[in-house]
Amino acid sequence: MPSIFQPFRLSVLPRIGALSNYEVQSDYLRVSSDISPNSNKITIGISESAISQYILNPTPKLLSNISIPSTNVVSACDVATLADDKEIWCYCVKSGKSHFLNASVKPVDADTVLDTDGGDKTEDFKIKMDSKVVGIKIIPDYKAIVVVLESGLIQYYDFQLQKLSSLDISYQNVKVVNYFSENGQNFMFVLSGFENNKVCFKLFELLYHDGKRHTPIKELSTTILENFNLDQSKLCYQSGKLYQLEGSTIKTYALPQCHLVQTTHLPMILDPNSQKVSLAPVSTNRILLTVNNQVYLLDLVHSSVLSERTLTHAKTFQLLRSAPLNVSSSLKGSEFATRTLAIGVTTKNGNNPTSALEVINVDVGTGTLKDSLGKSFQSINDSKTHNLQPLFSDDESDAGDNADSDEVVAFAYEDIFKELSKNNKSISKFDSTFAKRLNIQEEHYTDRERFICDQEFLSKVVRLILDSFDQEYPRALTFLLTHPLFPTDCTRGLLERFRNHPRLFKQAIVTCPNLPLDDLLSELFSINNGELCLDISLRILQDFTTDMIKDEVKKLNKVDVHNFVNFLISPKDEELIQNKSTYELFQLLSLVIDAIGLFALDGALLQRLSDYIDEQVYLAERNARLWNLLDTRNKNRGATGSLAGSSRAKEQTLPKYTVEYLEL
Repeated sequence: MPSIFQPFRLSVLPRIGALSNYEVQSDYLRVSSDISPNSNKITIGISESAISQYILNPTPKLLSNISIPSTNVVSACDVATLADDKEIWCYCVKSGKSHFLNASVKPVDADTVLDTDGGDKTEDFKIKMDSKVVGIKIIPDYKAIVVVLESGLIQYYDFQLQKLSSLDISYQNVKVVNYFSENGQNFMFVLSGFENNKVCFKLFELLYHDGKRHTPIKELSTTILENFNLDQSKLCYQSGKLYQLEGSTIKTYALPQCHLVQTTHLPMILDPNSQKVSLAPVSTNRILLTVNNQVYLLDLVHSSVLSERTLTHAKTFQLLRSAPLNVSSSLKGSEFATRTLAIGVTTKNGNNPTSALEVINVDVGTGTLKDSLGKSFQSINDSKTHNLQPLFSDDESDAGDNADSDEVVAFAYEDIFKELSKNNKSISKFDSTFAKRLNIQEEHYTDRERFICDQEFLSKVVRLILDSFDQEYPRALTFLLTHPLFPTDCTRGLLERFRNHPRLFKQAIVTCPNLPLDDLLSELFSINNGELCLDISLRILQDFTTDMIKDEVKKLNKVDVHNFVNFLISPKDEELIQNKSTYELFQLLSLVIDAIGLFALDGALLQRLSDYIDEQVYLAERNARLWNLLDTRNKNRGATGSLAGSSRAKEQTLPKYTVEYLEL
């Protein structure tokens, strides 16, 4: 199931003003491109501090470190592992107006924190560059370092920083460089900005260089893009698609020609000028989007929010780099085959804000439509009212009673809400206004109320009721709990709020749509009412899959299932259970025990459960024997008689089974 997990802290950043300034954080923090979904090491160039490598498991900590002067700004970095159990670190720094390319070849040491300045086992190389380096990629198999300069030069170096070749792409002001691999081949594209919001896109294939006439790089395509504001855009690439976020609109371009294939509006970005936004790819057609301290997992094909999380401990969270995952090729693996990670920087509130590097784990889901059903964000913040048209018209039936059945009913939702807001101190006035203005005749939803379909209005009314009333609620809330368009954003915490209102509690469980699974499980494991326990159990099995139930049970802290188990095996609730669907209840019990394990139950309860199961097995075996006895007896009765009367027996065939009452 797609989900975003709570991030964990990797390291607190030095108290440098630029590292807490959201506008330049991504320029001052450069993450190497060797990060993958199963990475346990992450290397980051921290400007004015160091090039640092961290280990993630079992405990995040600093593994290796290369100090840099406090005046140096890191513009690019990369790390690769060599065949002889060594690592090469390559990074570029700006010092004053000069740019320097550095390379360090050192042994892989995962046990100690190592400062490589002056180390005997470390080989350091350094050269001056003509302009800023915007991209570095180490290709160990080719024993080469590919460097892209802002001036439009693509240069190859060996591991001692000896230049092997150079190519001028004929366009300066290179802003974006992205390396990727497909089918064992290495590719790279660059974006160069022009005036009047024009951009040049160039795609290259990186080839093997053997020191002869073979060209180390080959240009595959060139495209000039119009109306492409490179400076105001956020960009990311995944699986042959380039995503451009400008304002609240994300555009999707398809390689190799980089032509526009899709434009999507993101309603969660309300004010692009004031909100802090970043994005990173995590899988095919899936990206992570951050808006201030909100993190969203989006499916851009189906325009849906697969998962979201609020980082309450941070003011902003900016994504730096992610490890994109190819779900289609990983589903055959373990249960973690759909999980990947992304690294970002959080900034806290305060006069002296502190920043920290944090890693967030993401489950991208199955990559199918199933993940996106019911999660579209197209209607978010959409104030437009969509009136439903009748599906059928029946001209032959009761023309007098149904004269208006084909007419579309429209409501002045804003005026109705204003009038309800004025009457929010009196339950009787509130109910009278609600029923009169919306023409509601019953206390529950019927087909006549199908035209009350404005979700924004329903959400505002529910929130008005919950904010205005506490001890006693208007009857309008009962009607809304039966409405199929009850707003999803109002269901969180609803059951806990109604815990002292049995009628509303029961109504919510039975009819309210989209109740969160974790709320249902929390109530299931805490209530003592057998009838409500049964209703919640059936609701859970009806609305959620077995995998979703097991995953959610695993997330709950200190789950106490004793109440639920006692409900199933208690003699006082046996009649209630038998009157309902026993199979579904024991199916839910099986899912809960599978999720938490038998050892989560104490010894006494475990023994009672074992005895109860033994008793049920004995009853099932006895009933099976009795049924076979009845079946055999009836067959023998039908087969009696002489041969002469066989024809008459065929004419008067006995029923297959005869019901008899047995005293057991």
